[in-house]
Amino acid sequence: MARPLGKSWHTIAALAVALVVAASAALAVPAAADAPSRRPAAHVGASATGPAAAPGDVVTRTRLVGRSVRGRAIRAYYRGSPRAQRVLVVLGQMHGDEPAGRATATWIKNNVRPLAGTGIWVVPTMNPDGHARHTRQNARGVDLNRNWPTNGWRRTSRGRYYSGPRRASEPETRAMMRFLADVKPAYIASIHQPLRAVGRSSKAPAWQVRLARQLRLPRRWLGVGNPSGTVSPTLTGWYNRRYAGVAITIEYSPRPSKRYRTIVAGRGITRATRVR
Repeated sequence: MARPLGKSWHTIAALAVALVVAASAALAVPAAADAPSRRPAAHVGASATGPAAAPGDVVTRTRLVGRSVRGRAIRAYYRGSPRAQRVLVVLGQMHGDEPAGRATATWIKNNVRPLAGTGIWVVPTMNPDGHARHTRQNARGVDLNRNWPTNGWRRTSRGRYYSGPRRASEPETRAMMRFLADVKPAYIASIHQPLRAVGRSSKAPAWQVRLARQLRLPRRWLGVGNPSGTVSPTLTGWYNRRYAGVAITIEYSPRPSKRYRTIVAGRGITRATRVR
């Protein structure tokens, strides 16, 4: 004969009600509140910085390219799409006594919002020691635009165009080589003075024509005296030989006006490259 349930029945019923209430409360709490997200972060250059950017979004980055002989920082600034298909590098200054290109680079950095799918890296100077001393060469007396490792490099006597003791001997050259090898831009505009020209190249002639028109400059072959049949030991010679993109030397006049070296040149370079 079974025992009457009595108080035991009431105890079981109370426990059942408590379990139902606890289960309902558990369902009301979001499961992801304490769990780590499994979604991959957005890829911006070489670093992940957050959720995926929508088409047309603009990201900004600052990168330490390297350091000069005296330890000064060489920095690059990016603005554009996180996965840009068309990338322009603007190098404002390689020779410390040619300051106008820095103004162009700074104006572009501060004023240009690139088109969707494009991006701009701005390097105001790769020769901060020369800029501080107002000298063409770096702190070791090397002309950085004769120091690039091509078959046209020759060791020259010390002086204004000294090429250094060996190919890529200078930390500034090596830093820019690493940076460009990583970024692999479609276009490089390397700004100089005072020859007043857009350098010719066998690559991307249409871009050269647009640059010349926008900057109001003639197109000319710009040489550095390397032996015939060899590649010039310059940034443009090295890059054009090694990579699919194109690097062009832009030579301003000796004393371009403030408007020219900022607004005119800044708009001209970016419009010619079709990144704005």
